Parts: sequence; C-alpha cells; structure tokens
Amino acid sequence: MQIFLMLKVFKSAGDVTNYKIILVSIFFILLSIGYAGAETLTVGQGKAYATIQSAVNAANPGDVVSVDEGVYSENVVIKKNGISIMGKNREKTIIDGKKASSGIKIDQTNNVTVSDLTIRNSGASGKSDAGVTIFSAHNNRVSNLILTSNLIGISIYSESNNNVVSGNSIRSSIDDGILIYSSSNNKIFNNNIQENKIGIYADAARTNTIYSNNFIDNTNEQAYDNSGLNSWDDGRTGNYWSTHKTSGAYTISGVPKAKDNYPLSSPVTIRYEIVPDSGQKKATEETGRSSPGFEGLVVVLIIASVVLIKRWKK
Repeated sequence: MQIFLMLKVFKSAGDVTNYKIILVSIFFILLSIGYAGAETLTVGQGKAYATIQSAVNAANPGDVVSVDEGVYSENVVIKKNGISIMGKNREKTIIDGKKASSGIKIDQTNNVTVSDLTIRNSGASGKSDAGVTIFSAHNNRVSNLILTSNLIGISIYSESNNNVVSGNSIRSSIDDGILIYSSSNNKIFNNNIQENKIGIYADAARTNTIYSNNFIDNTNEQAYDNSGLNSWDDGRTGNYWSTHKTSGAYTISGVPKAKDNYPLSSPVTIRYEIVPDSGQKKATEETGRSSPGFEGLVVVLIIASVVLIKRWKK
C-alpha cells in the first residue's frame, strides 16, 4: 500500500525517474531478504571453529555447521532448534565418542539435521547413549551417516516423535543398531543395519514406520518389538531380512502381531539422501508447504512491476 501511494505521488509529479528508482529499490530489498539469515559456520584446522561443539554453541536457528575432514574426539550436545551439522565427507569426517557418552545428542530440541559423518566409539553407561541420541526431541533428521562400533547406533528416546532416520550404515553396535524407546511416529527407511547385537529394538514404542531397510546378520535378533503397534512395512514394501528364507510375512520377535507383511527377497540398494538444511526444513514444517523463498519473491516483484507499468501508461 505504501509503495502504491508513493507511485501515485510520483506519477502526479511526472517524475518517471523516481518511479524507476522505486522499482529498482524494491528489487534490491528483496534480493537482500533472499540472501539474509542463515550462516555457515566452518569447523576444522585453520577454520573459524576448532571443535564442532564450539560452532554449535555459536550457531543460531537456520545455521549450518560445516565440518571439514578430520577426526574430532567430542561428545557434541545440541540444545538449539533448527541447526544442521553436515560433514564434508562422511568417510573422512569422523566423530570419536571416546566411549564417554553419545557422539551427538539432540537434547530436547527440534528441527535439527545431522548428515555426512562417521561416528564411532560412542556410548558409556547412559541408557540413551548412542552414536546419535535423539532425546525428547521432534522433527529431526539423521541421514547419510556411518555408525560403527558404538554402544547403540541411533537412540530415539523418551517421547521423541516425528523424526526421520534414513540413508545410514549402522553396524557393529555392542547392543542395538537402533533403539526406539517410548517414542512414536518416527520413520526409519533406507538404512543398512548389519552385524549388531539386535538390529532394531522397539521398547514401549508405537506407530513408528520401518521399511526398505536391510537387516543383515544381526547376531541375537534381527529386530524386537514388545508392543506390536509399529509398522514394519509401509503397506507395500517391507524390509530385507537375511534370515528370512521362506515366502510370506516375517515375524518380528516380541509379540505375535509384530510382522513385516511384505518382506523383500533381496537387499535394498541404500541411496544417498538429499537433505534440506534445518532452516528450510523448519519453514516447510511451520507453513505446511514449501516456502516460496527468494525465487517466489522475484516472481511477485515481476508481476507487480508489470501491473504498475500498465497502470502508469493509462
């Protein structure tokens, strides 16, 4: 409304130059809005931050913590909403948990993304300790990780709901590849879960959806579910079980109604997951649809400019 009033004044004054200046000014204002906001905080030798934790402490919602290749002996705790931790190379960007506690703990916070890291040697005596622990936290994403030689690979613990775990290699855990404890509505798909004591342990968990994963040579149990209220397929596609040699449903240990109704006959090819940064993810979840972003603003500006020019010529 203010822009239209300004244009009306300039039109009455016959000042075409000022009219053009306004349009150019609007464009550059929108341009600055499009690029303002999230920052990238770089971790590594000779970078702004020497440790992942120091970068996390300095981050604001929407920021990305970008971690260079190297070995980081840390136990990172995230207590801020809407940040991303992303490694440069998941095979060479390594967090070593020193068997002290979780490699990364997403602690009572939401809309966090963790991607492209190796996490090893995590977990001590804490019940929720893991390579990555999601603790009383919602709408987080854990993708494209290599989790090896941890107490538990990934722990989804204590009313942690609506999280996504995908694109990970989880192997050689002392206990569970993935522990889901008292948590609901999480999606676990496109993961390789191999040579753990138990592949997935679902304890007092319900309405979680687990499909398109490989369960290979987990030593005690491929999976365990003591509620029978989780879905071990998505209604069309189940999981690959290396111990399933017959046709028909695959029964999960725990209660009789825990079943994969559509077990796969061959292993899934685990694909790399394209993940949004947490700022984009948060905008999508808050609006219920994708944010139009800078491109959308440009389109609006172009349409507005055309309308104004037509009015000007009348």
